[in-house]
Amino acid sequence: MKPNNPFLIAGYHSPEFFCDRETETSAILDALHNGRNVTLIAPRRMGKTGLIRHAFYRLKEQEPDIVTFYMDIYSTQSMGDFVRLFANTVLGKLDTAPQKALNRIGQFIRSCRPVFTIDEQTGVPQVTIDVAPQEEESTLKEIFDYLGSSEKRCYIAIDEFQQIAEYPEKGIEALLRSYIQFLPNVNFIFAGSKQHLMQEMFTSSKRPFYQSTQLLTIGPIDRESYACFAAGYFAEHGVQLPREVFDAVYDKFDGHTWYIQCLLNRLYGYNRDVDTE
Repeated sequence: MKPNNPFLIAGYHSPEFFCDRETETSAILDALHNGRNVTLIAPRRMGKTGLIRHAFYRLKEQEPDIVTFYMDIYSTQSMGDFVRLFANTVLGKLDTAPQKALNRIGQFIRSCRPVFTIDEQTGVPQVTIDVAPQEEESTLKEIFDYLGSSEKRCYIAIDEFQQIAEYPEKGIEALLRSYIQFLPNVNFIFAGSKQHLMQEMFTSSKRPFYQSTQLLTIGPIDRESYACFAAGYFAEHGVQLPREVFDAVYDKFDGHTWYIQCLLNRLYGYNRDVDTE
């Protein structure tokens, strides 16, 4: 179902409602398709989550049998939080047949008791786990073993990845790196909004993830492309969006995608020509 308003401020629909980022998308697709992990750095509200969703959409077009996962760890405060979110994100999603999915989970997840429910609409098992603190590391390893057991190629995006540096437990980066490097069927996008921290994690020779990924930094969407995208949708709506208005919006928010989308969404919803006065 198409959205009523083409200027989305949450979620991702399809390439039709995604503006530009062709160079960045191509770079991500090329890296992942060829087995390279990606570090994606962008300020908050610049559109990195939408870019990840768009790249995954394009990957699915090229390779329909792949499995993609997205998890935002911004709100996690500890390794336990990470393990629970990771488990809830991936467990049960590698097999289309519910019984096969349950059997595979039971084969690998031994350190805790998963709770299974079945999504009534999709039939896909939904799994939640409660991990005791002393079992967190074991469960994390089991989840990676579960991923590695799949015959499908998997792509996992971990957003706000710099958050793991804030966990009270020591050695989380080294632990994750030790598991990730031995998963030939799984590639990762490590996305983050704190540029200094992300750069330090992936370019310092003292850190476990040193030179383990392809680094990609994104800025604002190209002004010309964005202006054409916006004016086109206003014109389809029978409404005029003067270029000087778009430029004023773009400059007001320094090209930050989310804020621009919010204002364009409102202007589009008014359903009348935008006055330049």
